[in-house]
Amino acid sequence: MAEITDPDTINAFLEYPLPSVAKGFPNGWMSASDLQTIYNAARRTTGDVLEVGPWLGRSSTAIAAGLRDREAEGGARVKYDIIDFGIASAEEWQQRFNQKLRLNHDNGRVAEAVLHPGGSNAVMVNNLKMNDLLGYTTTIMRGDIVDSPIQRKYSMIFCDALHDIAEIERNMPRMAELVAPGCIFVADDVVTDETAECVRSYLDVKEFFFTKTIRRKRSKLCVFQIADVEKPNSVGTIGKTVKAATGSKTKIAKKSTAKPKTKTTAKKTRSTETASA
Repeated sequence: MAEITDPDTINAFLEYPLPSVAKGFPNGWMSASDLQTIYNAARRTTGDVLEVGPWLGRSSTAIAAGLRDREAEGGARVKYDIIDFGIASAEEWQQRFNQKLRLNHDNGRVAEAVLHPGGSNAVMVNNLKMNDLLGYTTTIMRGDIVDSPIQRKYSMIFCDALHDIAEIERNMPRMAELVAPGCIFVADDVVTDETAECVRSYLDVKEFFFTKTIRRKRSKLCVFQIADVEKPNSVGTIGKTVKAATGSKTKIAKKSTAKPKTKTTAKKTRSTETASA
């Protein structure tokens, strides 16, 4: 896997500035520079888009705006699917993260979203609607990506469910099934060589770069460019081969014990409820 050093290749993801939106970008933890990266990735996509772990739609707003502006330039409408746990109660929060919902977390905004009627997914949908971007989504699902019925192959994927090795090993086998040849695969919170290599082990990666290398302040994305032609029988085998060669003994945790970032992936979801936007 070659790390990108060519400035022109990297600058393609910074070509257009982040646009303003009617009601502003929703609350969240992603920096403006990383929002700009996924905005440009969406604007450059050649096909369908998947987002995993949107929380309240801060990243979703950037992606939808990129698809909007892509279409305004003459690009064809593409499908944009979103999936998130959509936690809707304090009890569900405790079950998923093995800790109580703290009412003062992030100045109370986390609890406000979880306790909102319909939970965090309802807040996300409302945020997209207020920015007149909901129409650029196709399907919004409440559930776990591992158990989801998704069958499409995507030309761009933004995944915020790969926070550590355990989550990568849990979720990447399923993510690898959804990657189309030439896909731009963007992972949040993948900032070390170790975690990047673990993600890469499930994919046929042509090249990659960390956004922290170009904009250090709060930049925490890793952008993987997938090979243009899919290798025969590559899905689900690359990661196994690498781990066998390295002798990895990392085990998948049944439940995350780390402090949640509100989007940390857990072992099991109660159900998957699909709502067409």
